[in-house]
Amino acid sequence: MTAEENVSILLGNPKVAIHKLALPLILSLLVSQANVIADRAWCSGLGVDAMAAIAVVIPIYMTIVGLGSGLGIGASAIVSRMIGAEDKDKACNAASQALLFGLIFVIILTPLLLISQKGILTILGAGDVMDMANSYLTVYSICAIIILMNGAIGGILNGQGATSLSTIMMIVMAVSNIVLDPVFIYGLDMGVRGAAIATVIATVFSLLVGAYFIMSRRTYLTMDRKHMRYEKEQMRMVSVAAIPQMIEYAVMYAMNAVLNVIVINTGGSEGLTVYSTPDNLIDLIVIPAMAIGSALVPVASSAFGQKDIGRMRASFRYALILSISAVIGLALITELFSEQALYIFTYSEEMAALRPKMVHALQIMCLYSALFAFTPICSGYLQAMGRPNYSVLCAVWRNLALITSYIALASFMGMDGIFWGLVLGHTIGASTILSVTLLTQKRLKKMIGSDSIPQSTQ
Repeated sequence: MTAEENVSILLGNPKVAIHKLALPLILSLLVSQANVIADRAWCSGLGVDAMAAIAVVIPIYMTIVGLGSGLGIGASAIVSRMIGAEDKDKACNAASQALLFGLIFVIILTPLLLISQKGILTILGAGDVMDMANSYLTVYSICAIIILMNGAIGGILNGQGATSLSTIMMIVMAVSNIVLDPVFIYGLDMGVRGAAIATVIATVFSLLVGAYFIMSRRTYLTMDRKHMRYEKEQMRMVSVAAIPQMIEYAVMYAMNAVLNVIVINTGGSEGLTVYSTPDNLIDLIVIPAMAIGSALVPVASSAFGQKDIGRMRASFRYALILSISAVIGLALITELFSEQALYIFTYSEEMAALRPKMVHALQIMCLYSALFAFTPICSGYLQAMGRPNYSVLCAVWRNLALITSYIALASFMGMDGIFWGLVLGHTIGASTILSVTLLTQKRLKKMIGSDSIPQSTQ
């Protein structure tokens, strides 16, 4: 499919556009999650301590990934909005400013991570697995620039409707990581640190592929030298869109680290393994919602650029119904085959003893998956409407609800309180973000009708 055809789909029927954009993203996220599962599966052979060390570090790693994804989604919203407004030159400038912003941000972030990581791991309860967790995290801290820029380039491709190209990036990364994992973990006897090195090398391959797509003019936008210089107005637009989205992802994953501390205090390192392993499968179940939410951003943003509130509303309604239906279907299948789904994580003798507890946890966790589906759809739509800050506030509120639910229920239900706390917290979070989204949509309709859209959303 040509670059012009991608843009034509982006600006056309919202249902068709969401399907065309979401399907490659679903594949991309499936491959990405397979990547995480491969890491866990290979490392599970190292024992419970290795799995606990990974569980402690993963929220920090995912925070770095989330910062890149947030920058990518912000860039995607601005790029597609400019394409919808038929201003290709501004779209090119916005894409280049997103990369420049990411470069400046990560230059500041990397030394901060390296200086503070031991303190962070102590707060997160690394305890007996500190050395292993610190070794695992150091690789990611040093290579944060690779992880963050990979997410930014993927977002720029998605913003111009080239989701198939961003999917190729993810496939290259996942296949490379799956092949490299056993080499570094066991072949070179590097343990969990080897898993991190394999992931970073695979991310480098992905980044190079994405850079090739952009520089070889295979996309609608072409970034020449004139677009690579600092542009104050475009940088402002990218910052307004990207920073709240980056904060939202950082809050979401950082709060996961806080939740892990509560889990450790409740059930120890074994409890963290029992909690985090089934949660990986929930991440698989909600992939359709994540992909559809990402697809909604450029579709609704381009409609906003055209000031077509009808197409915006139609895209949101369809995306919400489609994602919830898909997640419920997958949750039911997982509920029925929970023991079989967990086998890949529990093949070693030490891990097999925990399988019944993991099955119990997974069956409860499946209940919250459909509630979580509201988050990426509503968050994506708020970004498209130029209100990413609302999404950040909802994310903070949802995570505060989760923390409160964990503490309150775990105090008299133990680990079961943690699992049911997920259900309660996401119920509060889903109802909140849906209400905020519908009210924002109602206000935007009035503003578009009166042509009085605030400068910050344009």
